[in-house]
Amino acid sequence: MLDKLSFISSKELFLCILCILYALGASLYHPIILAPVVFLFYFLMKSYNFYLYTLPFVSVYLIFIPFAGANFNISFAFLTLLGSLSLILSFKAHLEQKITWIFLIYITGLSVGLFHASDMKLGMKLTFYNLLAFLMMLAGQRIASKYPIEKILRNIVSFALPVGIFNIIFLIFPNLEINFLQSSVAQLFIDPGALKVLFEDGYNNILDPRKAGTFFVNTNVAAVFFGMLFWISLSLKLKNKSSYYNFPIVIYFLALLSTNSRAGLGAVAFTVFILILMNIQKKKTWLRIIIFSFPVFIIGVVFVSSGFFNNVVDRLSLSAIEGDPRMRIWSFALSHIDPLIGLGYGGWEKISYQMGPELGTFPPHNHFLIVWSWSGVLGVMALAMLLFGVLYISIKRYIKTRDSIYIAVIGCYATVLFQGMFDNYFLHNYNIAALLFLITGLVLYIKPSVGNKVD
Repeated sequence: MLDKLSFISSKELFLCILCILYALGASLYHPIILAPVVFLFYFLMKSYNFYLYTLPFVSVYLIFIPFAGANFNISFAFLTLLGSLSLILSFKAHLEQKITWIFLIYITGLSVGLFHASDMKLGMKLTFYNLLAFLMMLAGQRIASKYPIEKILRNIVSFALPVGIFNIIFLIFPNLEINFLQSSVAQLFIDPGALKVLFEDGYNNILDPRKAGTFFVNTNVAAVFFGMLFWISLSLKLKNKSSYYNFPIVIYFLALLSTNSRAGLGAVAFTVFILILMNIQKKKTWLRIIIFSFPVFIIGVVFVSSGFFNNVVDRLSLSAIEGDPRMRIWSFALSHIDPLIGLGYGGWEKISYQMGPELGTFPPHNHFLIVWSWSGVLGVMALAMLLFGVLYISIKRYIKTRDSIYIAVIGCYATVLFQGMFDNYFLHNYNIAALLFLITGLVLYIKPSVGNKVD
């Protein structure tokens, strides 16, 4: 079987030489630009180690380096270069994947908001983020064509374990988290600009002693991150039956609980419900559900009884839900967003002050509403096609093959879909986008062959 995404050494070598020459010349302006030279040399000489170890590391850790008064995100630079190489070297092969077209439609739908944007800078920035995410998906496809994706997924969940462990510790000792956020170490992994605003006029829920987020200033985003890693770990456990994955499964579930996110818990329940529907005809399904649910229930009871999670239990009450400011934000959005064309990028910021000083700076807290405000009905349709389309393809392939690896994608997208109904992190968060779209490309890639239809 011919793998149309196989690596072409001569082209790759030529492109790397050009990039190295450019970086060497640019380094005369500033020494830090030599960093791409080191990366490219490593990538060229040790590509196998790069894909198996470096790529998983930079997909879960963002590394910021001060550069010319700004903060250079070296991790995303590496990922972008990798995705760009894949786009150039395997352009036609990428177009044979149905998932590629779904992403192209998604990006096109979001770009509609640029035509009537009141803040073009914001629109271009968010469009650029989504283009980077698209490149991550292409990189995942290219890697899956040659390298063992299970090893890459295993390394992803292994490298991210320290984040999960620290999140649990930071819930128990909230002062340690504050000290961490104020340290120079945090500035290597969290955008220093976001940290600066956090301790000035940009208070966020990570400063709540009843919540922990570690590398995320918003604990709801942290819940998505840990939820995705939980489902990736569980899918690998089901596929390989290895006891190794018991530890990351427990750690990521506890880290998710440590965020004290109501939507995070709801996302787990929503995903479990989908998995039950997928396996409802299997005789062993209910037994497995009971076996899986029992320790989860016990852990939940123990931690709730400890007092750490009184906050999230209280916020699950009907009165707390009815009094949630999201209700007011959603009501305002539904009555002020143009139903067809939206408001364009920057439009929400121009009208949100009408909600009053308490809520005037808040976004809609729902990824469909925020896309609707940007790009109208076309943007919402494009986002729905992406989320539901990928979920449908993953479920279809799982039912057809019973390959547990698809649970990784199903879990990730169910988490993003559910939790995104209560927050707006999905479209402009580096960590979530890098991990989600890389997983998409890795797992859903199908090697073309004669008589093999790619769906």
